[in-house]
Amino acid sequence: MTSMELEAYKAELAREILTTNSRNVLDEVKRLLDKLKKKAPKQEEDTISKEEILAGIDAGLKDVKAKRTRPATELLRELYDEL
Repeated sequence: MTSMELEAYKAELAREILTTNSRNVLDEVKRLLDKLKKKAPKQEEDTISKEEILAGIDAGLKDVKAKRTRPATELLRELYDEL
């Protein structure tokens, strides 16, 4: 399932939940969601390890030493264009 399909499916479920007039249905949805959350494997956070940070710093320093850097104006222009 693509991320767009997932978002559409979530929106559809949210509409169904928001338009129900039954407290019993809402209680059951809540109970099932809580149960599923406990069963679901924990998702890893998007974190960078210490080794990855140090490797990035090392690579950057080697680029500076080898004069493989680009002028700050070029970098700023690229960042501005992405906005």
